[in-house]
Amino acid sequence: MTDTLDQDRRQLDELTGDVLAAHCGLDHLRARLADGTAHTPALWGRLTETGLVSALVAEEHGGAGLSPAHLSGVLHSVGRYAVPEPFLETAVLATTVLGALPGPVADEWLGRIAAGDAIAVVRLGGLTPFVPYAADADLLLDLADDGVVTAFTREEVEVVPVPAQDPLRPLARVALTGTGTRLGQDGEVVARTRTLAIAGAACMLAGASQKLLDLTVEYVAVREQFGRPVGSFQAVKHKAADLAVMVDMATAAALSAFDAVDEPDGPRRAAAAKAYAGDAAARANVTALQLHGGIGFTWEYHLHIWLKRVMGLAATYGTTKALRRDLARDLLARVTEERRG
Repeated sequence: MTDTLDQDRRQLDELTGDVLAAHCGLDHLRARLADGTAHTPALWGRLTETGLVSALVAEEHGGAGLSPAHLSGVLHSVGRYAVPEPFLETAVLATTVLGALPGPVADEWLGRIAAGDAIAVVRLGGLTPFVPYAADADLLLDLADDGVVTAFTREEVEVVPVPAQDPLRPLARVALTGTGTRLGQDGEVVARTRTLAIAGAACMLAGASQKLLDLTVEYVAVREQFGRPVGSFQAVKHKAADLAVMVDMATAAALSAFDAVDEPDGPRRAAAAKAYAGDAAARANVTALQLHGGIGFTWEYHLHIWLKRVMGLAATYGTTKALRRDLARDLLARVTEERRG
C-alpha cells in the first residue's frame, strides 16, 4: 500500500511540475500582475484537464477518489511556482467538505468542480477573516465553530475585495446576504478541514521558500564582486547553507504533517509545521533580499513575486505567533491534566 502511494505521489508530483513549468512560468505571472487578475480559466482549465483539481473527488462525481496524502507534493509545487489559483481552497478544502457531507448540493457542486466549471472556497470561522479568491468563487462553504456547515451561492454573498500583500492571491471580506443551504452539523469535518488548511498552507509556504532559496543561490553564483562570484565568499555560503537547512526541515515537517492529517496528533503536527515553515519563510525573505542586493527590491526583477507570496501565506490560516500560542496552550492543558490524573 505504501509503495503504491509513494509511486502515485511521484507521478502526481512530476505531472504537476510539468504542467506548471509549461503554463505557470514568469510570463504568466507577469501577465496576471499586469492585468490585475490572479485566477484565469486557462490555467485552471489546464489543472482540471490533468485531473489535479478533481483528485480528491469521488469517482462517481468524475474524480479520482484519492486521499489528501497524494497531494502534499503537489501543494509544495503550487507554492514553488506561486500559482495564482485557489488550488488549496477548491481542490482540497471544498472537495473535502462536500465529500464528507453528501446530498444534492454535494452531488451538483462536486461534479461542477471536477469538470472545471466552478470554483468553491471555504470560510473557517475566525481562522479566515479574509477569504482567499472569494471574488472568483461560485460557491462559499461557511464552516462555523459550532460545526454547522452552510453553502452559499455567489448570489447569496456580498464580496468586498481588500488590499492584499500578494496580488496573485487576492483576499476579500465576505458578508452573508442569503440564507444559504445547510449541509449539516459535523464538528469532525470542520476540525479536519482546519487541519488540512493549516498543513496545506505549510506545504505551499515551504515550496515558496524553496523557490526563494533557489533564486538566491542562482544569483550569487553569477553576481561578481572583486572579480569573483559573491557566492564564493564564506559569509555568503554560510547564509545560504543556514537557509537551506531551514527550508529542508520546513519541507519535511510540512509534507509529513499533511500526510498525517487523520492521525490523533494531526492538528498539532499541522500547527507546528506551519509555524516552523513561517520561520523558514521569514529567514528566506531576509536572506534573499540581503544576498540579491538592490536588484531584489525592484519591480522588474521577479524576486518580489515570491517575497510577497511567503508573507501572504505566513499570515494565512493562522500566523506563526498564533499557532505557537495555541500549541503552548494545548501543551499546558495536557501537562496539567496528566498531573491531576
